[in-house]
Amino acid sequence: MILVLSDQYDVHADVVCDKLKKLNVDNYRFNLDVTSLKKSKITYYNNEWILENESGILKSSDIHTVWCRRSFVELLLEEEFAMNTGFQIWRREWNAHLNGLYTYLKDKKWLNPLRKAYKGENKYYQMSCAKNVGFFLPDYVVSNNRSVLEQFINEHDGSVIKFMNQDIFRNEEGKFCASYVNEITLDALTEFGKEENPVFVQQKIPKDFEVRYTVVGDKHFVCRIDSQNSAIAKDDWRRYDLPHTPHIVMLPPTDIRSKVELFMFQLQIPFGALDFIVTPKGEWYFLEINCMGQWLWIEELTGLAISDSIVQWLVNNNKQEGLQ
Repeated sequence: MILVLSDQYDVHADVVCDKLKKLNVDNYRFNLDVTSLKKSKITYYNNEWILENESGILKSSDIHTVWCRRSFVELLLEEEFAMNTGFQIWRREWNAHLNGLYTYLKDKKWLNPLRKAYKGENKYYQMSCAKNVGFFLPDYVVSNNRSVLEQFINEHDGSVIKFMNQDIFRNEEGKFCASYVNEITLDALTEFGKEENPVFVQQKIPKDFEVRYTVVGDKHFVCRIDSQNSAIAKDDWRRYDLPHTPHIVMLPPTDIRSKVELFMFQLQIPFGALDFIVTPKGEWYFLEINCMGQWLWIEELTGLAISDSIVQWLVNNNKQEGLQ
């Protein structure tokens, strides 16, 4: 049996679960959003976990493979900002027991193994691994020392500020906003005080185009994103201006593919969504890897068969672990 950890709003899981169903491959979807969990039951007794929801009943001893799209309780933005004490306790307790389930399942086949995925999400760790395999990385500094930041900006022909935490937040007007990459100048530091949090400032790399590079096992799916065609998306394509940012299938240079393979081997995970900048000189600069990253929009825009590859990985590893 394949256990799919997701939430009810996840269209990526919808696509993969539908394809597994058409192949008559047993899978059990356990959604971790608040609404779904309020209608779900979980039991641990005699060294056996039992899950119950609208998908039916599943015993942990029947699970052979796990696809982890979500790992802990997922909150809607309104839920995040409306948590009372009782709700916080409810959420923490669910997460604690989910962690117990995952510990029980740690020796199963995971896409991706949870501990390794969270380690891989650490930006400092992934930058260290990227440097080890020979990727170009933009120069950067992390500091809450204003003079250090000013010196870095002075020494580079353009700098950007990035948030290490990619959460959605609510601004002073009450609107929900995302933390995108933005250019930063010395003038922006005039209000940087003595008690500020550390910030990540990175050298601005000239872009010819950007790349979303998705890996599923030994399959590589590479998409060129022409973000420089858009005034909206040129600094950060996650601002999404799809009508003006063509997405094109491409083959990566041989040396880049080899480095990606070595990078994934170092992280010890079979799935990853990597982001690169490619300069006008053809240099590939590694930005980051998302170990539970999105890919469906790439598939829809380009026809790259990422979901088929995920399905095949799950089926193959499920066969290796036990009966379908």
